[in-house]
Amino acid sequence: MDKRLQLKVIIKKCEEKFGRGNSESWKHNDYIDFSKSILEKTKISISHNTLKRIFGKLTTDEFYLPQKATFDALIDYSGFDVSEEFNDNSFPENQSSESSAIPFKADIKKKSNLILAVILFLSVIIASYLFFKKSDFNADDVSLKLTASEGILPKTCFFSVDVANVSDSTFIDFGDKTSLIYLKENEKTLSHTYFIPGVFDVSITNKTKGYKKARVFVTTNYEKWYALCFQRQRLIPKSYYAFLANKNQDSLFTITNRELQIHNIDTIQPFFVRLCNYTPLKKTADNFVFETTFKKEIQKEEVSCDGLVFKVSGAENDIRFHFVNSGCTSRVANIVSDKIINGTDHNLSPFVVDFKKWNTIKLINNNKKLTLFVNEKLIYETTYTASLGDLRGLFVEFENNGFIKKCDLSSLDGKKYYSF
Repeated sequence: MDKRLQLKVIIKKCEEKFGRGNSESWKHNDYIDFSKSILEKTKISISHNTLKRIFGKLTTDEFYLPQKATFDALIDYSGFDVSEEFNDNSFPENQSSESSAIPFKADIKKKSNLILAVILFLSVIIASYLFFKKSDFNADDVSLKLTASEGILPKTCFFSVDVANVSDSTFIDFGDKTSLIYLKENEKTLSHTYFIPGVFDVSITNKTKGYKKARVFVTTNYEKWYALCFQRQRLIPKSYYAFLANKNQDSLFTITNRELQIHNIDTIQPFFVRLCNYTPLKKTADNFVFETTFKKEIQKEEVSCDGLVFKVSGAENDIRFHFVNSGCTSRVANIVSDKIINGTDHNLSPFVVDFKKWNTIKLINNNKKLTLFVNEKLIYETTYTASLGDLRGLFVEFENNGFIKKCDLSSLDGKKYYSF
């Protein structure tokens, strides 16, 4: 669907949420108050002038759309699911919109006017290209540093930032899939709360380039295993359930759909269940043996792409492997230290498993040489050069629900580092 049509619906939803009637009657102070309301709910700052442009109070060109972070903030503020609202039936095929019209009128018949319009359009494209090419920022132009933290889980981290030498609109990405935060030129200090354990790369970006400037470690409490259940990671902590993980009477880890529903996880929609342990160890992550045994409940005749991901995190880099059911290998995204191997440009069919059966995955990392087995069959070998650093933790994550019989990470000589 056309983004401009989406924006019209989002504007209406935001008007309803703000509760001051139609925005056409809003005064200057209403937009200031609306900006404060968005900041309070989403933690994203949108200036009142930007809101005026979005709501048609200030003149913009016919191609104008807000930046993605602003768009996402308005979606978050309105409190509804875009993927459900904007399906193919949301708007009839014969519905028209001024915002989606061709930028010059279709009834212009004079050839000279048409040529002029084409020239102007090409001029705008060329000028935009030159502007954005010129506006790229460099690593030396930005500064970001982790200065302090408070708590264990959740954990609030404090950052010092400096983007004064950058002319672009810049944002900070906290690495946990929450929305990007716009950085003001005079911004000096920023804080962010992490609700899930893990290793997160924090970066400054202009949405074209990004520079990693900090790596945040959020550990689990009490050296225990945690289970995390969430609808989407960007919706944490709104749709989120976390608890100390244990095996049931059958010596399995699982969580029932009923329990998920009690904690506001909609099991009709896609959701994720993660088993993790992020107790840092002074052991190298370049030598280990990882093993897990699992299965999933797949409904008969269900057409879907379910998956399982496991990740071993080091202080410097990570290893992550992704397994899917048959027909879905284009969705696979594997990470080996500083390398990314995607199913869109590699044949990753060995990463297909039958989730209805018990499967055992075994990964051996012997001095940066990886050998990966599924049900005792070798499916993948590779090497890497950039060290992972000391062990920080690991997780196994189901898309939808599943069962885990074991999850262990050991030294090459069999000493258990993490064992579930």
